[in-house]
Amino acid sequence: MDEQEGSGDRGYYAQRAAEELELAEAATDSEAAQAHRKLQRVYLERASTGERNPVADEIG
Repeated sequence: MDEQEGSGDRGYYAQRAAEELELAEAATDSEAAQAHRKLQRVYLERASTGERNPVADEIG
């Protein structure tokens, strides 16, 4: 992945984080609001660090 593509991904994640925050604030159901806030945190993390390859838990 090149630098330009990575920054596009981060932009997408930042936009999704903003959308999830709006949905959380507008939600009338507390469980729905909580789910939107969890998604917002995940998207925000991805926007700030980029998507990383998962590390295998298995050793050996």
